[in-house]
Amino acid sequence: MMTHLFFPSLLGFFALSMPLIAAPAGVVGPMVGHVTGETASLWMYAPLDSSVTVSWSPEDAESPAGGMALEWIPDPAAAGAGAPATAVLEGLSPDTAYQYEVKVNGVSDPAWKGRFKTATAAGKASAFRLAVTSCMKIDQPQASWFLLLAQQPDLHLTLGDTTYANSTDPAVQWRDQLQYRALPEFATVLRQIPTYSMWDDHDYGPNDSDGTAVGKEQSLRGWQQFWRNPGAGTAETAGAFYTFTRGEVQFFVVDGRYHRSPDKAPDDENKRMLGDAQFTWLIDGLKESKAKFKVIASGSTLQHSKTDGWRIYTFERYRLFDAIRENRIGGVIYTSGDIHSSQVVVNPESERVGYPLVEVISSGIANSETRSFATIDFDTTLADPSMRIRIIHGDGTLRNDKRWTLSQLQVN
Repeated sequence: MMTHLFFPSLLGFFALSMPLIAAPAGVVGPMVGHVTGETASLWMYAPLDSSVTVSWSPEDAESPAGGMALEWIPDPAAAGAGAPATAVLEGLSPDTAYQYEVKVNGVSDPAWKGRFKTATAAGKASAFRLAVTSCMKIDQPQASWFLLLAQQPDLHLTLGDTTYANSTDPAVQWRDQLQYRALPEFATVLRQIPTYSMWDDHDYGPNDSDGTAVGKEQSLRGWQQFWRNPGAGTAETAGAFYTFTRGEVQFFVVDGRYHRSPDKAPDDENKRMLGDAQFTWLIDGLKESKAKFKVIASGSTLQHSKTDGWRIYTFERYRLFDAIRENRIGGVIYTSGDIHSSQVVVNPESERVGYPLVEVISSGIANSETRSFATIDFDTTLADPSMRIRIIHGDGTLRNDKRWTLSQLQVN
């Protein structure tokens, strides 16, 4: 139920009337990816014969503090006349706002200028805002991206169906990724907010696809070229999963497709959502984590999909819940997408975990009637660290506003 108008009229007007900047043809980006206290990853797509450079400085500086050429990613899958190029900006200061400018063949453009804020050092108390999105289509209304920008998130996590390629064909995936990133609304987010990603079925392969998908290796290779995540799998286990830490919050972004058993497989002890190796990686990471809050993020919901989520993977779901309880791992929350509806729920099987297992579902920012998304404010500077979760609809209204403290998320 709607509680009240979330945006003051001036802020709502600003968010909805922000000018659109179209990038010159043949160039897509830039995008800010993984950011630490000292580094920032940058991505750009440009014609192969071009020179692409970037310069940057703190926002209050009058002259650039650094500059470098972007490096082309070799052998991009089906990249056509262009290719992605990347750079890692180094020597940055934690908790600092930076501005940057990309030039192609020495020429600048308003669409190639952006900003970002570096992270708080891992293990240090901080307060920051996370925006969570999923499910977006190119032919749908895109104004919610400006509402997201108006929230001024410090980072952005998108959890699948970033396109609806419905194919493992790299040519199809590249076409859809580039078309969507060229939309001015989404492009504005990518160049301003450090963005992390995980796929779901439609940007991994066909609808409801799983570990049997033919060509999944191509999807993984392309995914690593599309995004600037801090990793993808391990040396022993392929997949798109990774972890990163911001302050006293650690994120475990898990891959619910690459090793997944088919949805229609018997729901018994042989059915897997993550596969054994990735599951062990997740539990070991949760056990070793020193973070106050531990966020498990995936495209698939825990409870709300009866046909394509953890609900029909009982063995895998229970062994996750049991591992959290048996190892007394506090501060775990779960966030997902997929269902074209945004909600904040406490899992009905939380007794098995030992405390309220909060799930943040953020889905349909540009592919639903609500055009909604979620934000999570983490604050570990408090005596009892907290997280505040809000659901915002495309009409600018706040539909959910809930808060939990760390002391509430401890095994009884």
